[in-house]
Amino acid sequence: MKTALIGDKDIPEFDHDIMANLLITSTELNVVRQEQILLGIRNAKQEIYRVIGASSSKQFNNAAEELEDLGLSNELEEADRAKNGYDAIFGLTE
Repeated sequence: MKTALIGDKDIPEFDHDIMANLLITSTELNVVRQEQILLGIRNAKQEIYRVIGASSSKQFNNAAEELEDLGLSNELEEADRAKNGYDAIFGLTE
């Protein structure tokens, strides 16, 4: 899996846990966006600040499980299609 930050967005405290728990490589955003499955991560302002790219459904499922263990939820879990190019968008539940 690969990841990149988007622009100059606020980075939440839980981002360190994401990087520690997921075995991902930081790279350029355009490289991440070439992956088969894309996950967006929201900050407290509800902005997507990080993109994670997975090359297989197994990687995606592993990432989703780790993110859920960190207390994040997938807002597209009930959706039947991607949103804005993302297959999943994770953030803290309010």
